[in-house]
Amino acid sequence: MYFEKFPKLDYNFNDMFGLEMKDIFRRVKFTEETEDDSGNFETYVVKDGEKPEDVANDFYGSYNYWWVVLLSNGIIDVENEWPKSNNEIQYMFSNYLHGYSYFVMESLDIKPNDIMVKRDVGGSGGMDISVYGVIDSYDKLLHKIDIKGHSDVPIDVDDEVFIWRNTGETGGENLYTLIDGFGETGCYYQTPGATACSIISGPSTSYPTCCTAGATFAKIHRRDEIKDSVSEFKYQSDVINPYALYEDEDDVVGTGDFLGFQNLCGITGCVLYNHIKSALGPNVDINTIEDEIVSTNERNRNIRLLSPSLLSAVNTEITALLKGNVPRGTTKIIE
Repeated sequence: MYFEKFPKLDYNFNDMFGLEMKDIFRRVKFTEETEDDSGNFETYVVKDGEKPEDVANDFYGSYNYWWVVLLSNGIIDVENEWPKSNNEIQYMFSNYLHGYSYFVMESLDIKPNDIMVKRDVGGSGGMDISVYGVIDSYDKLLHKIDIKGHSDVPIDVDDEVFIWRNTGETGGENLYTLIDGFGETGCYYQTPGATACSIISGPSTSYPTCCTAGATFAKIHRRDEIKDSVSEFKYQSDVINPYALYEDEDDVVGTGDFLGFQNLCGITGCVLYNHIKSALGPNVDINTIEDEIVSTNERNRNIRLLSPSLLSAVNTEITALLKGNVPRGTTKIIE
């Protein structure tokens, strides 16, 4: 019904032959006046598993008005913008988000498709090529490395790792180069306003958490399943900076004072460090990736729909707009 309104055009393929095709590159939207008048729309909660055509049939009495549902909510990419069913969410967790999140203290220049390989701590100190993972993404703010494809035995907490990058072919073979940023030890101020390094009392004390200066590897300090890994930190229901000051589980988090975004080696004073070391008390909550996806999906279930009383007028206007050159301002509901 929607695409029937589009005009046709003759499209030539390299002057060899032509086809009559729909001109699908025309777009319409509601006018600003229509958008601003809340009386033009009604609220609707998408039921689990409902698709746009199901909503159209339920609300307008016809599956053919699916496009009105999408137009009412400015949805272009149905796959990513339409609320998913509970089964689809669980499929994401079991497949697309299946893997591990690894946390390191160093600030590293990590990119997707880099290879993380376990260091053999035996005699050679070389690589254990039987234990590896392909990096899917890296959150530099949270020092979090996501790996979805890995060896049968995954990298674990306390493993030391190298990270390599494919830098192209040389002599017909792929060349891998070790990335920078390992072994950056030093003195870091552990509290806002500090002028010297110190040991902070609390659930953990200051000690080196990075490999020694000049090392070519890092150490894994925490591992979570991707869906269970942290998305954001919260204190008293407010989202807080990962580098907010945190002293112990009984103290109030200094939401106005935080350490700079940097290498975490030796720092015990911020929320992120204590999370990585599993030393956060009950006064700080986390939202996980799963929490974020589920809550966003629930919000997406609340949509708006054009009032059925305007359906006929929208049909008339959209047919005119898509089929011909209508002067601006001629239509009242869409443009």
